[in-house]
Order: sequence, then structure tokens, then C-alpha cells
Amino acid sequence: MIAQHYAWAQAYGVDVFFCSWHGPGGYDDGTIRDDLLPSPARGPTKIALLYESLQRLGIESDARIELTQASVATMVADFDYMARTYFGDPGYYRIDGRPVVVVYASRIFSGDVAGLIHAVRTHLIDTYGIDPYLIGDEVNWDNPPDPARIALFDAITGYTPYSRTQQSGPAGRTGWLESTGDRIRQFRRVAAQEGVGFVPGSLPGFDSQAIRPGSDEWVLPRAVDPLGAPDSLFAATLGLAGGLVDPALRLLTVTSWNEWYEDSQIEPTAAGAPLTAAPAALTQGYAFAPYGFTFLEDLQRFKASWEAAAPGSRALAPASSLPAV
Repeated sequence: MIAQHYAWAQAYGVDVFFCSWHGPGGYDDGTIRDDLLPSPARGPTKIALLYESLQRLGIESDARIELTQASVATMVADFDYMARTYFGDPGYYRIDGRPVVVVYASRIFSGDVAGLIHAVRTHLIDTYGIDPYLIGDEVNWDNPPDPARIALFDAITGYTPYSRTQQSGPAGRTGWLESTGDRIRQFRRVAAQEGVGFVPGSLPGFDSQAIRPGSDEWVLPRAVDPLGAPDSLFAATLGLAGGLVDPALRLLTVTSWNEWYEDSQIEPTAAGAPLTAAPAALTQGYAFAPYGFTFLEDLQRFKASWEAAAPGSRALAPASSLPAV
């Protein structure tokens, strides 16, 4: 199955998998280390880690990650493990020779964020001579850009522009694309002012009701309006992200490869399944279509046209949950 995922990635334009990592010794750690990186099918595809900070550092009742002496020690130890286990592998993704890690949900870190980042960098430099390329997950709808926070990272991105505080409904009916685009451009401007890289992202949709039933998280349908094509939101967010690519990085992400439990995946579906809006408790009444390879084909066409307009691009690197095995 890993070979099939790599074959799809190479056929349709996925250059890097940012793989969800929950710490040493877990299922994803073993799979990335023992199966994904050494796979003979990996070819030119690179692997990087997305540091799952909520699980590693803990989240408080106010939906913040409070940085304590213990949580800082945990993150330093985790990055020490990454350096020993992953960063020397030739299949690991690097920017300017530096191993890349996305720090998920850095936007909700509370406390001495500068001290945390300094501790991680100092430990790796002093111990291994490695200065990691840290991409902070700072771009979000709910908080305006903070120049001091942004300046701590080598680049910033946003795992998803979705927020429960936005107006619910199809993106074409709510102004979601326009308002989200405005906020993303705010972050890009501040990143440029701070000399920090910017990694825009795209997504095909969002639905977390299967894992957080009854929550106030609304479904972001894959169609921009009720009569739209099932890939119309993805096409729109690809277009938005493509216009915001940092010329120094030439890097763009997709959320996600196969995060099925939040319905943000572009991994192919089996053919022949019927269009359905059931059960309503999970879909909120929106129809979900079997899309086959539609999203991968969209990505392939987008990448071809984008690279033709920007020759010599370093990579187009859709973000990913852990590829299934």
C-alpha cells in the first residue's frame, strides 16, 4: 500500500509528505521510520514531520497550549529524538540543507514562545550542529498576525483556514473565500516584513462531525455552492494559494492527503459509490460525492500550469496526514 501512495504522489505532483508525528515509539513514528523513509518505492518523494503539539504538550480548557518547564523539556527531547532518528536520512525534506519540521498549532502556544523556540534550536545546534527549519502553524482566522511570534520561525503556514467562528455554509454563499484570502494576505505581509518565509495552503473541504459529534464545528462543503462541482472549493483554494507563493520558497501545501476523519483528504476514492447526504448528523445535509482521482488530477493540472509560469520551482509540497499502510 505504501508503494501505491508513492506512485500516486509521483504521478500527480506531490513532492513531500508532511507526516503527522505524535512522539517517539508510537504507530506513526514506527511507520515513518521503518516503512516510509526506507521504502524502495519512495523515489524522489521526500518526508518531513508535522509535530503534533496538542498531543505532545497538552491543551488547556481555554484551548491554549500553556508552555511550562515540563512542556518545553518535552519538546526539546522530542526534537532531540528527531535529530537522532530522522534528520540524517537522505529522504528527509530539507530547505537550504536544514531539516524541516512543521510545528502544528503554534498559533495557540501561550507563555514564553520565544524561550521555547530558543531552547529547541540551541539544543540541536549545540548537540548535533543542526539548525532545524521551523515552519510555525501561525496563519489563522481567529487572531491577527503577531510580528514578534512570526519572527521566531523560519517560515509560517496555516494548516487550515477553517474556523468554527466563521459564518457557516458553502464558501460561495458566505464570502468565505474573500475574507479568508484577506486574512491570509495579512499574515503574508507581516511575514515578509519580518524576513520570514510564507507557505500558503489549500484544502478541498472540512467535516469533523465524525470525530467530534455534536460540536459547534460546521461543515465546510467541498462545493462552493449547492450546484457547484465537488472539487470547486479545492480549485478555488489552489488558485488563492498559488497567487501567494513565496518566491524564495516556491512551496505550497494541501490539507490533506488522507485525513479522512476531518474530510480534508484528496486521496482517491473507490469508483461507483453513490452520492449521499446521509447520515445528516455527520454531513449537516450537504451531499458528498465519490470523486475518484478528481482532486489529484486538479493538483496535477495546477502544478503543471504553475511551474510553467514559475520555472525552476523548488517544490510543490502538499501537506499530509500519515499515508495509510
